[in-house]
Amino acid sequence: MHKHWKVLFLVLALGLIAAACGDDAVETTTTTAAATTTTAATTTTAATTTTAATTTTTGAVEPLLVWADETRVPIIEAVAAEFEAATGVPIEIEQLSFDDIRATVRDQAPLGEGPDIFVGAHDWVGEFAANGTLEPMDLGARAAEFLPVALDAFSYGGSLYGLPYSTETLGLFRNTTLVPDAPATFEDLLAVCDELGDTVQACLGVPAGDAWGNYWWLSSTGGYIFKYDPATGYDTTDVGLDNEGAIEGFTFFDGLVKDGYLDPAMTWDIQRDLFANGNMAFVVDGPWQTGAWDAAITAGTLPGYAATPIPEILGSPAAPFLGVQGFMVNAFSEQKALALTFVLDYIATEDVMVALFEAGGRPPAHLAAFAAVGDDPNIVAFGEAAATANPMPNIPEMSSVWTYLANAVAAIYNQTADPTTALTEAAAGVRAELGG
Repeated sequence: MHKHWKVLFLVLALGLIAAACGDDAVETTTTTAAATTTTAATTTTAATTTTAATTTTTGAVEPLLVWADETRVPIIEAVAAEFEAATGVPIEIEQLSFDDIRATVRDQAPLGEGPDIFVGAHDWVGEFAANGTLEPMDLGARAAEFLPVALDAFSYGGSLYGLPYSTETLGLFRNTTLVPDAPATFEDLLAVCDELGDTVQACLGVPAGDAWGNYWWLSSTGGYIFKYDPATGYDTTDVGLDNEGAIEGFTFFDGLVKDGYLDPAMTWDIQRDLFANGNMAFVVDGPWQTGAWDAAITAGTLPGYAATPIPEILGSPAAPFLGVQGFMVNAFSEQKALALTFVLDYIATEDVMVALFEAGGRPPAHLAAFAAVGDDPNIVAFGEAAATANPMPNIPEMSSVWTYLANAVAAIYNQTADPTTALTEAAAGVRAELGG
């Protein structure tokens, strides 16, 4: 894939290429306007331990093409140099924005173009696996090296379609000057808010109306989008948005709005500004915000902070959505075996997983790497949160959910419907969309 055969070489050696490579003699060209290409590594970021045997190659060697965003490119460059030294196969790395990778793979892979390997999010898996774009991976005994929920996130129809390397979910940040000790339950959190009263501009920040940011109100007490079985995947005929647990959680959520603990005007930006300036006691957000909080401490506007999982709700662990990022192999690649070797033997190592964490700040999905960075209590907190989080469904049918879930969340914040009505309407909408 991503051919760079020279015209003169083709003219002089057409017969040899046809005999040795078969269909590889067909020229293809990948053009990506926004991509920056680097060939081989020039920066050493992480050492890796590999098990692949050294490969001796003759003649022209087709490089593997990897697409990644700017955060991961330097790490992959270092690993690419080791791979080429061991196998003789070069790796080209094209830098695209994370948001552009999905659409570009969707357009180019079925045409026999695009990358051999790409970095992406687990919720892409359903679409790409269903249309044949992803090559399954078999970790065998090495599956035990990864967080089980991260492997579930990259699984579809009973097969694994990506190597997870990081997790992201929501947790609770607190201003440690205002709140020295972490609340174990939501009732404990509310008691702190009652005690602080008007000494803070707002006590708790949760983004009003945001479906992703408020899903945990229904899931923590037993609600769900689609029923999940690790062996078979998601059952889209079993919608759990309006089950007893979901309604129980939304009733608790509704009470917090009625009692003024949650502000219908709150947004991600408003709550981040309030917390960074020391005017909010608690904020629900993700590990990607730790850099902003560190900057606020340096600026002197935030005295200190700490992260913990969202406290228990009505006796049950909080279960926000989980996002997982990882490496996927293009099923249309003509070098799938080499691509899988690179991912499984060169990327899936503790050193590389730690380097990816250091570059991106998201907790590793690799257990040994997570243990290696365990001196950071905030990362430990988000790792604990990930263990009870629900992977966002990775199936194409999830696109039918967002509007209905957002409407239900907005109805509670705006007090335009009671919890049972809001969730019943949301579930009915999803079922109708899916023909149920």
